[in-house]
Amino acid sequence: MKIAVIGGIGSGKSRVIDYIKELGERACDCDAIYSQVLSQEDYIARVSKAFGVVKDGVIDKKALAQIVFSDKEKLKELSELAHPLIFDKVHKIYQEEDSNLYIEVSAFDLSMTKYFDEIVYVKSARGKRVERVKIRNDYQEDYIASIMSSQLSDSEMESVADYVIVNDGTLQELYEQVEHLIAFHMF
Repeated sequence: MKIAVIGGIGSGKSRVIDYIKELGERACDCDAIYSQVLSQEDYIARVSKAFGVVKDGVIDKKALAQIVFSDKEKLKELSELAHPLIFDKVHKIYQEEDSNLYIEVSAFDLSMTKYFDEIVYVKSARGKRVERVKIRNDYQEDYIASIMSSQLSDSEMESVADYVIVNDGTLQELYEQVEHLIAFHMF
């Protein structure tokens, strides 16, 4: 099964994926795959035409992020360009072995549900998420708020989730939930 691991910025998706890998399960990250897509000439040309943020043949990721995180229509446009390329690569990874593949999806939107067999939602209180991102990325709160406002709400993510992990407690509590998730998918 292809199992998406979703959640808002700072929710703990990466920590969940890292622990899944430690437990010996297959996992990948859409951000890492997107980094590969960013170097594809046809994608660069399409982004240049749509957003004008290409300099010397390279996409200016910071400028692109500022555009798409301030305009939901622009984010949708970028998603329509990127998603088919990203999820084609995810599917190829999945086909390499006959086992579950957990996929970290940072910029999840409802159009992506078709790419997955199940969805795991990593949920965390907004205040905790803001603090994690401030520490991890050294972002200002207004920038974090703009990213959060471009993402699906907690209720939207929870409405498509097959499984919910709550990351508001200790690391041990989080790990116990991940272990339960893995055990759930063994049957």
